[in-house]
Amino acid sequence: MPFGLVSAWNKRRRSKSQDHTNPWIYKPVEFWKLDDQTPPSTKPRHGSSVFTLKEMEEATCSFSDENFLGKGGFGRVYKGTLRSGEVVAIKKMELPSFKEAEGEREFRVEVDILSRLDHPNLVSLIGYSADGKHRFLVYEYLQKGNLQDHLNGIGEEKMDWPMRLKVALGAARGLAYLHSSSAVGIPIVHRDFKSTNVLLNANFEAKISDFGLAKLMPEGQETFVTARVLGTFGYFDPEYTSTGKLTLQSDVYAFGVVLLELLTGRRAVDLSQGSSDQNLVLQAYIE
Repeated sequence: MPFGLVSAWNKRRRSKSQDHTNPWIYKPVEFWKLDDQTPPSTKPRHGSSVFTLKEMEEATCSFSDENFLGKGGFGRVYKGTLRSGEVVAIKKMELPSFKEAEGEREFRVEVDILSRLDHPNLVSLIGYSADGKHRFLVYEYLQKGNLQDHLNGIGEEKMDWPMRLKVALGAARGLAYLHSSSAVGIPIVHRDFKSTNVLLNANFEAKISDFGLAKLMPEGQETFVTARVLGTFGYFDPEYTSTGKLTLQSDVYAFGVVLLELLTGRRAVDLSQGSSDQNLVLQAYIE
């Protein structure tokens, strides 16, 4: 069965359109119609609140260790309580100076895209803060954390098969919404779909998170040539890795890797294993 799944995922749809360079690959402001020097806080976003640095400090008790939830590639996440009493998750962007521009791009992309999306299987953006050089993203708080932790025994509850199927279906619905033109008028490629970016609420409903690398597909085209391959090792679509051609199927491939994680309980890449067992997809292919 795993062999068949992997074989299916590796059947790529080839675009007949001519390759071209992307004129706005690092310009999420194309949506915004802002120049790169304009802070997001100067433009009110539909359905998103704008917070100050002081409010973020108050919400997290000055980013105390007790409120620390986890760390990602672009910052640390804290549990917070807003002045309204709402419990939220707050991502504090933390980057070395040489990556500040990259972090700013991710921040802008996530605010811009998430403020326009509305689906039960996508994490909701409550608001953001662009106070001076400080950048924060404020999301709905999801009590059960991320999928990978539960699959690796870190979560409080074990995941039985019905629960795993529920998570898989929820994540699939979220991706289907992104890939449809109903989201923002044109399809969106998440580009970093993985088990740590599938969050779970109290009822184990799956919600896709982390849209900083998301890409809007050019209208009427199925393939997009990127200048750099971005995402997480272990979830890369082989064609995207070798050619730089990004398609909606790149997300489908990553979804297949997450399905393997759900089926086996193993990580996509586990460096603690022997050299032949580190990559889950290759192991499934061999078996």
